[in-house]
Formats: sequence, C-alpha cells, structure tokens
Amino acid sequence: MTYKVHEAFPLMVYQGEVECHDIIKEHLDELRDYWFNGYENESPEYSGRIFAHQKECCKPFFKELRTHIDNYFDCMIVDHSKLDYHIIKSWVGYHKDNETPSVKPHNHNASDLSFVYYLNTDSTSDKFCVAQEKNPNECVGDLFTTAIQRNLIGGYNKYNCNVYTITPTEGTVVIFPSKIGHFTQQFADRKGERIVIPGDVRVTLKPENPDYHQGSTHPSQWLEL
Repeated sequence: MTYKVHEAFPLMVYQGEVECHDIIKEHLDELRDYWFNGYENESPEYSGRIFAHQKECCKPFFKELRTHIDNYFDCMIVDHSKLDYHIIKSWVGYHKDNETPSVKPHNHNASDLSFVYYLNTDSTSDKFCVAQEKNPNECVGDLFTTAIQRNLIGGYNKYNCNVYTITPTEGTVVIFPSKIGHFTQQFADRKGERIVIPGDVRVTLKPENPDYHQGSTHPSQWLEL
C-alpha cells in the first residue's frame, strides 16, 4: 500500500554559525562576570543585567545577528527588507557544575523572537529544548505518554513528540519564536562551563513601510502616553 504524509505545520528553529565568535570569546572573563547570578536572582530582570547588547565587547555579535534573523525569515519566504529588528533584552547565562539548576520550561511574552548564542560549551553542556503543550497529532488521550509498564507508543519521532532537543554547539546562535516553550536539560555530568548570551527581539515594519498591515509599526511612530 502506498501513502503520503503531509507535513502541514512544522515548527522551525534556526541554528547558524557566528562568524565573529573568536572576537567575542576574547572577552569571556568580562562576560562571565556579567552573569545575572541565577542563584540569587530568579530572573535576569531582577538583577538589572538585561542589556548585554549595550556592552562594547558584544557589539560585533549583535551586528551579525541581523543577518541571522534575515536568514531565519528567508526560510519562510518573508520579505525582511521591509522589517527592522529591535533587541529589547539580552543577558548572560552560566552553568558551571552539576549544582547549577537547569533552566525551567518557560516562554517570553514581551517579544517576537528569542535567541541563544553559545559562547562557551562542550560535549557535556545541557541540551536546548523546545516544547509544545499539546501535540495536535495526539488524537487519543495520552496516546503519546509513556509509563514504566504497558506502552502503546514504541518510540518518538517528529510526529509524536512534544519536546525537541538541540545540541548547544559553541559558536552558533539559535533563533526561535518567543512564544514557544523552551528550557535546558542536563544529559551528562557537566565537565566545563556553559556560557550563553540569550535575548529577545521585537520585529517591526521599517518607518517607510507603515502601509503594510502585517506586524507592528516602527517605534519612532508610536505615541507614548
């Protein structure tokens, strides 16, 4: 019997190589010290350290990030020449040993795109995970869940999983929709430091393109009350 599977609504997560990585890594000590200290602060916002994009040593990366976001939109055949990107938050994340807690599942509700730049990782670094609350293919209640005994599901693939993991390859940046749930998961004893620069991006129309209805107008055309 022949059949065809239509992959109707796939989630796209972009991962690209950062060409200026060697330049940024020269400032590893400075960026390590900029960590928001997740032991004492529940979130980067509490620490006030959410403006890594304003640090001089990070500017080459954020300049290059424009190209990566362009590539992200190219994959979806979006005319990004009409768009501007605005970094609204960025910070430094840090895992150094098995005592450091992994990042819990969450999403970002004040931005359109989020990113994670892997500044320093190794083979034992936590995996990056994206997740969906409910798989639309799970047509029977709890069909895709597993138990210690008696499972109907024999393994996971892209059609029946709710979580997808990405290897945190040093010198790459991952870009994804901010509304998608994401977290990190430890898979091995951590042997080295995992240092990342995550951040959030608002996407708007360029000032000269207010006649497009898709997306938001440019901040320069807003009225603050």
